[in-house]
Amino acid sequence: MMDMSDMTATTSTTAASTMAMAMSTSTSTSSSMDMSSSSMTMSMADMAMTFFTSFKTPLYSNEWTPSSQGQYAGTCIFLIVLAVLLRILLALRPILEGRVWTDSVQHSMLGEHLPDASHKTKPVPGLQLSIQELGSRWSRWRVNPAAGRATYELVVSGIAYLLMLAVMTMNVGYFMSVLGGIWLGTFIMGGVASQSSMLHC
Repeated sequence: MMDMSDMTATTSTTAASTMAMAMSTSTSTSSSMDMSSSSMTMSMADMAMTFFTSFKTPLYSNEWTPSSQGQYAGTCIFLIVLAVLLRILLALRPILEGRVWTDSVQHSMLGEHLPDASHKTKPVPGLQLSIQELGSRWSRWRVNPAAGRATYELVVSGIAYLLMLAVMTMNVGYFMSVLGGIWLGTFIMGGVASQSSMLHC
C-alpha cells in the first residue's frame, strides 16, 4: 500500500507539472500575441500619414516599385497620362450622351413617333408630374445605349480610383503628377467640354 506521504508527493508533482505546462502554454500564447501586435504596429508605422519624397515608393503592387530615378520618372509620366485620359473621357461624356447614347434617336430610327414639343399639356401636380416624367423617360430606355453608358462610366470610375490610390501613397511626386495631369487634360479638353455642354443645354 502507498503511504499518504507518497500520494501527497505524487499529487503535488502532477499539479506542478500541470501548472508548468499551463504556464508554458500561456507564455507561448502571450509571446505569439506580442509578436502579432508588434507586427501590426510595424505595418501601421509603415503606412505614411504625411507627404514624403522617395523614388522607391510602390505603386499598386510591390512589383511596381521604382528602383532608380529614371523608373520613378516613368511612373510619374504614367500617372500624368492617366490623369489626362480621365479628363479626356470626362470631356467626351456629354458629346457621347448627345450623339451616341440618345434614346430618342433610337426611337426615331425604329420609326416611332416622338412627342411634339409644341404640344400644350395641362399643368399637373408636382408628384404626378415626376411620376409621368420618370415613366416617359423609362419608356425610351434601350439596351445598346444603356450598355455603352454603363461601360463608359465603369472605365471612368476605374481610372479615377487608380488615381486616388496613387495619391493615397502620400508620395509628393505621385501627387504632383496626378495634379499636373488633371491640369494638362483640362487645358487641352476644357474648351471642348464647355462647348459640348452649351450645345446640349
